[in-house]
Amino acid sequence: MPSFSNKITDEELKDGVNMDIKDMLLNDVSDKDILKALEEMHSFDIVEIFKELKPEYQERLKQILPTEQFADVLSYLEPEHAAELLQTQSLDEQVLVVQNLEPDDAADIINEFGKSERLELINELDTSDPVINLIQYKEYTAGAYMNNDILFVEGTNDVKDITKKLIKSAADLKSVKTIFVTDNESKYIGQIALKTLVRTKSPLTAQDILKKEPVLNVFDDVDVIIKHMKYYGAYDVAVLNDDQKIVGAITTDDLLDIYRDEAVEDIEKLSLLPDTDVKTNVFNSALRRLPWLIIMMILSIPLALITSNYEEILTSVVILALFQPLLLDSGGNVAHQTLAVTLVGLTSKEGVSIKDGLKEALSGMIIGFALGILAFIASYILSDLMKVDSPLLVSIVVSLTIWIIVILAPIIGFLVPFILSKLNFDPASSSGPFITTIIDVLCLVIYFGLATLLLGGIIHA
Repeated sequence: MPSFSNKITDEELKDGVNMDIKDMLLNDVSDKDILKALEEMHSFDIVEIFKELKPEYQERLKQILPTEQFADVLSYLEPEHAAELLQTQSLDEQVLVVQNLEPDDAADIINEFGKSERLELINELDTSDPVINLIQYKEYTAGAYMNNDILFVEGTNDVKDITKKLIKSAADLKSVKTIFVTDNESKYIGQIALKTLVRTKSPLTAQDILKKEPVLNVFDDVDVIIKHMKYYGAYDVAVLNDDQKIVGAITTDDLLDIYRDEAVEDIEKLSLLPDTDVKTNVFNSALRRLPWLIIMMILSIPLALITSNYEEILTSVVILALFQPLLLDSGGNVAHQTLAVTLVGLTSKEGVSIKDGLKEALSGMIIGFALGILAFIASYILSDLMKVDSPLLVSIVVSLTIWIIVILAPIIGFLVPFILSKLNFDPASSSGPFITTIIDVLCLVIYFGLATLLLGGIIHA
């Protein structure tokens, strides 16, 4: 390997030694040789390298990349990051890059621009540019995710003509796996898989071999798209307007992106995280999370108030404080398990019903009984070892509390997301921390209430 303190020689480049792009930039290798190395790389790999470069090297790499390859690189970045990078280009360069992007990717990136910058760029684009039609759709709808670089044919077209049309336009299509069939008014009547077309010979027409598949409306939101993907497992899904005319399609890679984005969003909601981007500046990340954590801290104030109201019994029966974390954790854990089961059920085709909630409650009753017995034994042994005045009563308080709270926890873990879904809210918004706080408050009220009822005599004895 050559020393990094010396420039890479022509012989080393020729032999393919040390062809790392970062090293080539650091060693001031010619643009021609760097471009040659870039042409052999996948755009995703270029993105990964780009993220690690200093601004001056990023700028040089941008200048070296041909417009088409630079556009492809942008498509592998998150839209907000791609928008930042694209805006460093001149307006003319932005137009060229947009024209080389897939329309759906271009629309996502342009929508991240500020209002004035977005209008300025749109005004420079040709009115017939496909991206113009996509920008108008609301975020997180089928229209915003779809692509209109797909092949449309009429039902009366012969398979021979369809094949010729496919070959001629393949380079400009987002997907060649599916050919969409319309009537003479551009209304969707079905679609043809590529393998079906390849196996079919003239004189059959598109109408003879098409297959009608479930479709999406242009205004369907992301939850409908996810369910469509899960239920039907389609590769390319036709997107229709209210007049049943096909305006685009959501292709396989779009579906995977949607599924990933929705999964990440649900994780963020369940954890009360503003975002899960590990690349976010540490100070920005802390500032975004702080408001939610302050809210959770405020919601925890009732826990302190409840505990303070039972100071007398805690002082008299100190061992009660020892079991408090055990009880709080047990209720929270059971609620989280039910929440996970309910959220999965809500995304299934069958959904969930009150009957499923009753099953969770019954399950909690059985689990609570088993945990209650174990808690009774453990608390009795500890109470006896610590010479507590009434180990039997302490054990009854602990075991009853854990039994009751483990019955209530799954009910709450089911009802909160279930009710939200019925009210047309995202059930993932029933975040774990909120449910845990509710369970904790109930647990303390039950625990100290039972302790006061059963152990109150010890205090005044």
